[in-house]
Amino acid sequence: MANGKVAVIGAGSASFGLSALKGLLEARSLDGISIHLFDVKQEAVHRMGELGRYIARERRIPKEVLSHDELASCLDGADCVILSVAIDREECWRKDREIGLEFGIDHYAENGGPAAIFHAARNLGLILPILETMEECCPQAWLLNYTNPVTRIGTAAARYSGIRTIGVCHQLDFGYYMAGTILHEELGIELPEHYHFRWRDDSMDASHALTCAAKEKLHILAAGLNHFTWALEVTGFRDGTDWYPALRERNVSFDRSFEPLTRHVFDLFGCFPVPGDTHLCEYLPFTHSTARKTWQRMDMQMYDFDWSNQTRARRAALARAVVHDRNLELLDQVGSERAESLVEGLLLRNGYVDEAVNLPNDGGIPNLPPGAIVETPAAFLASGPRQLACPPLPEPVADLCRRQTLINELSVAGMVEGNRDLLLQALALDPMVDDVELPARLLDRYLKEFEKYFRALPGWGPHE
Repeated sequence: MANGKVAVIGAGSASFGLSALKGLLEARSLDGISIHLFDVKQEAVHRMGELGRYIARERRIPKEVLSHDELASCLDGADCVILSVAIDREECWRKDREIGLEFGIDHYAENGGPAAIFHAARNLGLILPILETMEECCPQAWLLNYTNPVTRIGTAAARYSGIRTIGVCHQLDFGYYMAGTILHEELGIELPEHYHFRWRDDSMDASHALTCAAKEKLHILAAGLNHFTWALEVTGFRDGTDWYPALRERNVSFDRSFEPLTRHVFDLFGCFPVPGDTHLCEYLPFTHSTARKTWQRMDMQMYDFDWSNQTRARRAALARAVVHDRNLELLDQVGSERAESLVEGLLLRNGYVDEAVNLPNDGGIPNLPPGAIVETPAAFLASGPRQLACPPLPEPVADLCRRQTLINELSVAGMVEGNRDLLLQALALDPMVDDVELPARLLDRYLKEFEKYFRALPGWGPHE
């Protein structure tokens, strides 16, 4: 029997909360733990607690499930904390993109690019108080953070708190999806008829199936920064065959409308970018104002807010059906964000290896700065999670990443300390900014829209 207290913050979410709860309950190696749930949406989190207790009773799972009205009671004595929170997410994210467009910058506006500062500031206003409460209630706990921008949240946790934080993301799956699609003939993976390579309602199941099929055939060793990682090795999952030469060769001839930016960057640097076009474009200069014609010619897919809201509504409906109707068969439709595997690794110290976690660089990527938050594979050992040493990134790729690590450091310091000059420097270093007057104009415009969220950050005062 395992022993430990696991807290889930943001547990009222129809997507994240249900996924985390399901995974923790179904991991029988964790039998004996207690699961504690908290969300500002108290009615939702109490329903989730009721569901958890119902599942445990029906399936005779020896786990305690409790929901809490107070954050401190949920965190008190916790060994692991799983976190996914956001404030006014879709509304603000849409505005982030629209403001960028006012200045000729078309970007995904979540993890990189000018808008990432403001996306991070809003979420840090929520997360920094949670870190403070953890320091009071469970200072030795591990935090598993799912909130974007993962790298900047991790940087803030490392620089301004004593909480040991692991950033978690599933973006590597998209690398498997792309590699499996490009190499489908060689790997024996059948593409659906009339498949149009878009993650939308009529192709999501097919895309997920392609991802799963590729994971059965390939292993990708990826490293870099969250949503800006690069495949260093692409090998056969079972026999270790080197698939990189075939991937390079097929990249030339495969349908160029499929993830066009990724394919061009692969051609340029000879290294396969993992995150896909939408996130890759956040870190590169190819979508600023002078490149718009190239951008439009590529017909790149961006975040579809209407589609996202519809998908979120369907997930919420599924969660309500599970919670209210106690239809446990529907749980099979709820995917895993692998929180249970990471908790197993932390509590059982069983040597579990995760392909992509975010930790301070401790030799994991030799040609990126020590201490910078980087994404690498890691093994969960008796001494805790340890990055697996990766080969150096190709130097052009490493240079792209090094600039982003400095932008992350400057922007986080500027946000937390209320330092306008640091924010201006972070914007001036951004590859999308190509005008010396643009940083101040961008900062003033975004602050005008989002200053109330900055007020939640320590040290932030009125700007001139």
